[in-house]
Parts: sequence; C-alpha cells; structure tokens
Amino acid sequence: MKILIIDNNIDRDSWSAPSLARFARKVPGAILSIRRAPSDDLPRDALAFDRIVLSGSRTSAMDEAPWIDHLIEFLQKGMNAGKPILGVCYGHQILARALGGKEAVRKAAQGEFGWTAIKVHRPNPLMKGLAESFYSFSSHHDEVCALPKGLKPLASSEGCEVQGFQLEDKPIFGIQFHPEKTLEDGNRIYDIIGKAYPSIPLINSKRSKELYDPSVGDTLFANFFSL
Repeated sequence: MKILIIDNNIDRDSWSAPSLARFARKVPGAILSIRRAPSDDLPRDALAFDRIVLSGSRTSAMDEAPWIDHLIEFLQKGMNAGKPILGVCYGHQILARALGGKEAVRKAAQGEFGWTAIKVHRPNPLMKGLAESFYSFSSHHDEVCALPKGLKPLASSEGCEVQGFQLEDKPIFGIQFHPEKTLEDGNRIYDIIGKAYPSIPLINSKRSKELYDPSVGDTLFANFFSL
C-alpha cells in the first residue's frame, strides 16, 4: 500500500508529521511518502497513492498562498477520482474549502484546546468501533462552518458543530480533532498555549491521564487504512 502524508506544518519541530507517520508505519508492507505542502513539494499525481492523509497546521484555513492553491488543486483531483483521503484539523478544513470555497471555513468564536468530548452522530466506517462519545485532543482556532454539497456531518463537540464529515459514500473524511496526539503531545500543547495565550481557556487540562485513550487513534487510523 502506497501512503502519502501531506505535511502542512509550518512549525519546524512538527515537520514530517511524526505523529501521523507513526500510524502509517504500522500498516504491513506500507510504502510511506511524506511531502511538505508549504514547501510546494507535492507529488505530480494524487492517483499514484492508495491512501492520502493531510496533517494539521498553524496556517489559517482562510489564508491565501500559491502553495495552498496547489494543495487544493491536488486534493480536488484526488477527490474526483474517489481516492481515500483523511484530513486532520487543517487538513479537514482545507478539504472543505476545496469543495466549497472559503465560505466553508471561518475563525471560530472560541477555539478548542484540550481533551474534547467528541459525539458521533451516525454510523460511519472511519469511526467504527469507537463509542458514541469519546475524548480526543483538539487544537484549533478555525473551523468548518458550512458543509459544502455532498458532505455528511459525522461528529460534533460542545464547541464545534463539525468535528467530522464524509464526502457522500466515498472514502473521503475530515476530522477536526487530533486522534494522533499522545498524552505527552497534549501536555506539551497545554504548556505552549498556556504560556503564549494565557487568556485562552484550556479544556480538561487537569484530566489528561484520565481522558487520554490510545485506542481512539489506533481504531480510527486502522479503519482508514483498511478501507
């Protein structure tokens, strides 16, 4: 299986999307390629890969740049061909933008940072085996605000109406939350946000050990790679 991870990170310490790559490397016989969209380093052909995963980013979903235009064009080709695609956080937002334009995304009234209760609204192959309500890490200011034609909502949280979607019955999904984040990742983000933006509320910052469940990421990514 040829797996492409599109690394959208602009923070150097997150380059190569190591948290996502960890799950891709669990796939037996996987051939993994990691390419950086902000460096305009996308493959020529989305159809050359069996699975495509889009990372998060501190880039705003409303930003304009040549590399974003090229990313959107690449994704549109992949979606038109029905390639299995999973967008995480910024990846989720840019998928919605690729389908519905900038009107599909916005800056949220209140961002979400911390272990967040995710509520699943309908059975779907990506979240099969997960509870109807589970916790995963959120870290975002932007959000999907209007689902373009063909997108079905899958999940929500108290602070975000669209925590997950699927394009029709195709294997194309977006999730706002971060199932790839570990307990250590979450604590590091709490520390960064708390120091840099002390006015931003942190969700469940004292309950990390209680709420972190590694089976959430294991189940979700295993589902996607086995579609």
